[in-house]
Amino acid sequence: MRRIIIFMAMLLISSCACANVQEFRYFSLDIPDGWSAKEEGKIVTVKADDNSGSLVIMSGDPEGQSIGDMAAFFALEFNGTMPMKDDDGNYTFEFNKGRSQAIVSGDEGFYMIIVGNGIENNGDVLGAILKSLEMK
Repeated sequence: MRRIIIFMAMLLISSCACANVQEFRYFSLDIPDGWSAKEEGKIVTVKADDNSGSLVIMSGDPEGQSIGDMAAFFALEFNGTMPMKDDDGNYTFEFNKGRSQAIVSGDEGFYMIIVGNGIENNGDVLGAILKSLEMK
């Protein structure tokens, strides 16, 4: 899972004043002022109070599915681009006319799908939130 954190940090390096560390089942995140977070089952949603951006993180046991198959499934569900695999084994794709991006990562025992929405307006904040992600 360290690969996920390194990949996200390199992908979206930025800074913001984050005020509140929140703990979730598998990880913690710094939630900035003006944003809220909630966890429902396998899904953590972080969103701007003005609805201008959000980050959705789904994680858990892949139940026998490969990360590549999961990436292809979600890209199809979101009507996204073809997932591209990077050197670390992570898959990325875009959807919503490039306004949303997804990262699918993990292995046979754990997966994480991270979807960023409203990137054009909130790229710095979303990057700072991802940079703060700490696995348990």
